[in-house]
Formats: sequence, C-alpha cells, structure tokens
Amino acid sequence: MQKFAVLVTAFAVWLCILYPAAAEEDATTRLTLRVLIEESQEPVPDAHVIVRFEEEKTLRRDRQVSWEAKTNRNGVLVLANIPTGPVKIQVIARGYQTYGDEHKLSKPEEELTIRLTPPQGQVSAY
Repeated sequence: MQKFAVLVTAFAVWLCILYPAAAEEDATTRLTLRVLIEESQEPVPDAHVIVRFEEEKTLRRDRQVSWEAKTNRNGVLVLANIPTGPVKIQVIARGYQTYGDEHKLSKPEEELTIRLTPPQGQVSAY
C-alpha cells in the first residue's frame, strides 16, 4: 500500500511538471470595467463591451472564451469568473471612437478604466 501511495504521488508531481498550465487553468478573476468620457470623466452608459480570452486553445471545451455585455448607467460593468491571462477588450459606444486593446489579467480582482474619445474628423478629397 505504501508503494502505491508513493507511485501516485510521483505521478502527480510528474503531471504538474509536465503540464503546469493545468494547475492555472482554473484561476479566474473578477473584472470591473469603468468606461468614461476622456474630456469630462463622465460615465458612458450602455457601452457595448467585448472581452475575448486570447489563449482559446488552452481552455477546456466547456469554458467560455468571450463575454459581451453593456455598461450600466454609471458606466460600470462587472464580469466574474474570467480566466486569468491575456484578453482583448473592445468597447463600442455611439458617438465615440471604438476602443480596443490587450490586457493581462493576473489578480483575483482587476479594475480597468477605459476613456473614450470623440471620433476623429474625416478628410476627403471630394
């Protein structure tokens, strides 16, 4: 019986060395996004937010890899149970330039403030 316990322990250690990502796969974060107007620092209500986990191939098939939601009237959106790691965040709001950037989520709770600007003027030769 003691040999069996040693064998199981050795196998578990071998798995952790061979597949360290498996231990981190269940690590999640609670992401709080605050969307503001850059000039006035006022909240942007109903902004459409897309969060996409970049490392789709490393997730189990039953794990969600993207989230879409809108900010509340205070310009805040809270998403829970997002896997830690690199994500792409896109924010779309009427009357503002679309925001898109990559962020690394590593803590149990993350807070990001995104500042939107008005769209830039277009130049035409006609």
